[in-house]
Amino acid sequence: MKRSITRLDVVALGISAAVLALVALLTTQSDPRRIGPAVAFMYPALGGVQNVWMAPIADPSAAEQVTFAPLGIYDFGVSADGAYLAYSERTAPTGLHEIKLMNLNTRQVTQLTQCVQDNADCRTPVFRPGGRVVAYERVNANTGIGTGIGVVRIWLADISRQPYETAPLSPDSQFIGYGPEWSLDGNVLAFYSSDVASPGILVYNLNPAEGAPTLKYVPSQYGTVGGLSPNGQQLVFPDMYRRADGQVYSFLRIADLNGLDFVNFTNPEDEVDDTEAVWHPDGTRVTVVRRYTDDRFTRGYQLYDIDAATGAASPLLVDPAYSHGFFSYDPSGQMIVLQRFPFEPQTASSSSPQVWTLDVTTGALTLISDNAFHPRWMYGVTSP
Repeated sequence: MKRSITRLDVVALGISAAVLALVALLTTQSDPRRIGPAVAFMYPALGGVQNVWMAPIADPSAAEQVTFAPLGIYDFGVSADGAYLAYSERTAPTGLHEIKLMNLNTRQVTQLTQCVQDNADCRTPVFRPGGRVVAYERVNANTGIGTGIGVVRIWLADISRQPYETAPLSPDSQFIGYGPEWSLDGNVLAFYSSDVASPGILVYNLNPAEGAPTLKYVPSQYGTVGGLSPNGQQLVFPDMYRRADGQVYSFLRIADLNGLDFVNFTNPEDEVDDTEAVWHPDGTRVTVVRRYTDDRFTRGYQLYDIDAATGAASPLLVDPAYSHGFFSYDPSGQMIVLQRFPFEPQTASSSSPQVWTLDVTTGALTLISDNAFHPRWMYGVTSP
């Protein structure tokens, strides 16, 4: 006789599944090969061939080299789950870059693109959060045909299955741009278009609401994307302003990407120079790279938090001995990894950029590596 499933059976199955999940989690966390939160970065900044290195934040002295490209790496990206590293490797004899994909748990390397054989240069891989898609820049080199280098376009590569599939974001050859950046939810991809007629930021929605346009245009003369809000509905971006004294400074604007309304996020008449903006993962505030131009002037740029609702600014990291930039939050929003450049003393070891972490709650700073740059967070990696 066929037995029906009772409520007790459902509860028992649920408990069994929870126990199995807990055992799997504990097994993974107890794996002696597992590396805790880590930072990947380019090293050395000066004095050698640049490759990707990785260091646990709990023990920066345990840094290890991850890539071994003979001619060096241009840049790289890390998947959110720490499973993959994508990097653009310089090739001989053309000097063009090819994007390669490394499984960080096995360190197996495969080639993601076939750009060199197509006489193209490919770089700046950026993983889509929560997915297996990589956005990257591709430009036709046009070597030997006398037409000059082509325009930069955004391509997408699907790494969820092999052979890898890669194609331009749009079949329109005039759909140009560089500097791809994903929103935290993975639905929006923004990049900068240097079209002479209408320079600005292009915002491409991969899952638009019914009736909404896929592509939106945000005018800007600055040349960078800025920062997408976690939900992809707002964009804070730098623009340029000439004050009465004739000096040109940058300030921040904010765009509502639903209605395409643009307002000033910081006041261009204030004595500030704001060059970079990153949203906190909770979406309530924006961290900016700022330098005051009045009596609060510092030689380098500092980090300030700006409340997204009120516009109130508060210092996050101010140290006149350093200039700060190229930073990102960890998923919890409690830690920042950043690039710092020391001004004094000007020695061989300290005149190059450094990679640090900042605990935003305690203000504690930890040096991860001297003579390093382009830091990225890494999670879930195991030693091979």
